[in-house]
Parts: sequence; C-alpha cells; structure tokens
Amino acid sequence: MDIYQRQGSKNRMLSNEQILQVQGYVINLMENIGCKVECEEALDILGHAGCDIRDMNRVKIPRKLVMEALESSPKEIEVFNRNGEVAMMLKEGNCYYGTGSDCNTTIDLESGERRLCMKDDVARLARFCDALPNINFVMSFGIANDVPRGSNFVHQCEAMLLNTTKPIIVTGYGRNDMRTMIEMAGAAIGGIDKIKNAPPLILYTEPVSPIVHTEMGVSKGLVCCEYGIPFIYIGSPMMGGTSPATIESTLVQTVAESLAGLVIFQKKQPGAKFIFGGDATVMDMKTSIFSYGSPELNILNAGLADMAHFYRLPFFCIAGSSDAMVLDAQSGFEYALSIYNSTLNGCNIIHDCGYLESGMTSSFESVLFSDEIIGWIKYMLQPLNFNDESVALQVIDNVGPGGNFIMEDHTYDNYMNTFYFPRSFNRKRFETWEEEGSRDICSILKEGAKAIINDHKPQKLPEEVERTISAIVEKHRPDVN
Repeated sequence: MDIYQRQGSKNRMLSNEQILQVQGYVINLMENIGCKVECEEALDILGHAGCDIRDMNRVKIPRKLVMEALESSPKEIEVFNRNGEVAMMLKEGNCYYGTGSDCNTTIDLESGERRLCMKDDVARLARFCDALPNINFVMSFGIANDVPRGSNFVHQCEAMLLNTTKPIIVTGYGRNDMRTMIEMAGAAIGGIDKIKNAPPLILYTEPVSPIVHTEMGVSKGLVCCEYGIPFIYIGSPMMGGTSPATIESTLVQTVAESLAGLVIFQKKQPGAKFIFGGDATVMDMKTSIFSYGSPELNILNAGLADMAHFYRLPFFCIAGSSDAMVLDAQSGFEYALSIYNSTLNGCNIIHDCGYLESGMTSSFESVLFSDEIIGWIKYMLQPLNFNDESVALQVIDNVGPGGNFIMEDHTYDNYMNTFYFPRSFNRKRFETWEEEGSRDICSILKEGAKAIINDHKPQKLPEEVERTISAIVEKHRPDVN
C-alpha cells in the first residue's frame, strides 16, 4: 500500500499503476488532441506560455506546462465566512458539505407543491442553511426567476450574502457578474481591500464538455485570479453524450478539462486559488437526464478523488443528490450512499446536498435530510482513541459479570458526549409511534424544517451595508440580455 496515496482518503478506486495510466492518457489528450479555447485572453496566455495555438479549435498544451501549473498551484486553501473567520481549510483529510445551485423549481414548504423558484426562495434557503450544523457552505439552491433577465446570479448572490454568515459559492454569466459579486462581497466584509486576505465567496465555473473552454467559463476565473478569490473549474461530461460511453474515457476527459483550466489560470497568476474536480456522470439513455443518483457518478467521484490526491489539489465533487422526484426510499438511498462515498474519498467540497429530480428541484426537507445523514456519517467515521479513560476496565470490574451499567456514574458522565442522537430519524417503540400519529420521515422533516425557518434569525448586516449591496445590484450591467 502506498502511504501517500492513502492520505485524505479512506477509499481507493485506482491503483497506483492506474493513476499513472490516467495521467499518461490525460497528457496525451492535452498534447496531441488538444482543446478548443474561445476566450481570447486565455488563448493569448497559452500562446505566450508555449502552447500551439495556431488552431483555436485544437490548442495543444504540453506536459511541461501541466507540471509547472501543478507545482505553482496551492495545496491548501483557506475559505472565510462573512465575519472574516476561517470557516473551511481545504486540505488533505478535511471534508465540507453544502447545497448546490440553480434549481429551476422548488417544493414549497407550506403547500408541498412543486413550483418555479424565486429570489425569496433563495434567501429563505440560505437562512435555513445558516442554522444547520453540518452544512458548511451555501450555494443558491435555486434560480431567481422573478428578477430581470441576465441578472439572476447577482440577485442570488445578494440573497445569500444577506441571509447567512457561512461561505457562499457563486456562479455567473461572465466578467461583469463576477466583478459585481466581488464588489458586493467586499461591501459585506467592510471593503473591497479586504477581499484578497479574507474572501467570503468561491466561484464555481466550468468548461463545456467535450473539451471547450468558453469565454463565459474562463473569464470569471481570470477575474478571480486578480482578486485572490478561490475558484472551482471542473468538467461536467455525460457518458455517452458529451464524453465517450466508458468510465475510463470519461475520467480521463474530465481530468484533462480541469487541468487545461489549471494551466490557463496558473499562467495568468501563479498561485491562483484553483480547486480541481468534476461533475461527471452518465446520460441515462432512456430519459437523456444527467443522472445524479447513478453508480457511475460515484465511481467517477472516487477516480477523480484519487487523481486529486495524486496532484495534491483541493477537490470538489457531487454528493447528496438524487434523481427521485420527491423524498422517498430512492432519494434516501442515493443521498446516503453518495455522501458516505464522497467522505471516504476525502473530497474537500461536497456540494449538491439535497438535490431532487436530477438537480432540477430543491426543498427544505431534502437539505435537512442531508444534514442528518452528514451528521450520522461524520459520527461513524470519527477516529477511536483507546486509553484508560475510554476503555473503562475499572468500571467493568466494579459491575462484574452479569451486571449492568445503567446506573453507573460512568454512563451518566459519558453518554451525552459519546452517543449519537438523531434529530429526525425514528427510534421509538411501535406503540409510541402509533400513538403520536404514525408519522413518516417526510412529515417529521417537514415539521423540523418549518420550525427552523420560523425560529432561526441569521446575523444581519448593518442597514447601511445592505443598502450599499442593493445599490451595487441595481447598477449591475448584465453579461447577457
């Protein structure tokens, strides 16, 4: 067993030999097949770095540049909250969990009906996540369908900044969106000059599979390089649709798509806070959906994690997502298995927790369900510590064979700190459960979610700061019409 490759991961998909095979195929693809680069600034950066850019549809990136980019990329990245405190340290062994972005619909907490998502839904979901102990960061989890066209990402950023102190992950259409959101974040933390030292946001952006690096996708990352903002740049290929119909090919393509971005951004700004990863899965051939609950996604997550540990790059992946329409046995299975696997894989940023309908729909209950699952998994994976206090031989001796420990001081002193107490899962006896209305997990989660959204009051920004952020949103010039 290679000790280094076990760091940050309790689960291995690839052998050391296979990791090197993947790396060889990735370099072959980048050097000999090439990629399409539609961003003029990125094309200029690659040309000056020594890439073959004679054909923008087949830009060739040599191995030497990949290795230089890996060398200059940070191996650990600090992520701050709105109060300027380190909230996440992206490094080997640390896993953090949060929601996804841009669900077009949501399941209304009051009516239970599926409807279009609005800006207020994004705000309420951010406020809800602010209260959850196992949700470390917030993505919009919805599209603000009720704001002017082309400005939804900026409005979603505002809704998140005003309703949670946790780090937020944003996306956008282009440079204008990104600069506006950085200005908003600067206002929230006391000035744009503080952004480089304590950015409270991360950008999520991506190429278009297969292997196209667009102006929209790359330009936002280039802006982040200027301001010291951490950013995620990952491919999202679908096996059989936007990547070949094998897991091996899709893994190689996903890695190559992300590493091409790494080269661009490290040549723009050595030390740029780049986060590696992939949203790779299968295209269901019966429905053509991007499947969030498939075993292929979990296999690809594990393979990408092995490559991330090999490269020593912070890693971003999908988990806690389902193709189910509502919370049911399918969604519970897909949530739990994917969160467990991604944690074993040592993924640093685990996003999309609570997705329903293949990433189309959000709900309060689904996030609360994911939060409970995360807590259960974190408890199960905590390390054991054998010592004279944890191994209570004296207590066993005092009780003796055939006794019990219920009335022992040791039990009273330890059970609250050492037992796991679920908030939503049912452990009652049948008669008690029946007397209390025979409620299923969905009704319990709904009641719990209502209590949180009604009772939790996040830390507010000063009124003058809120007005400043609102004014920034009002003057924003959209990248698209």
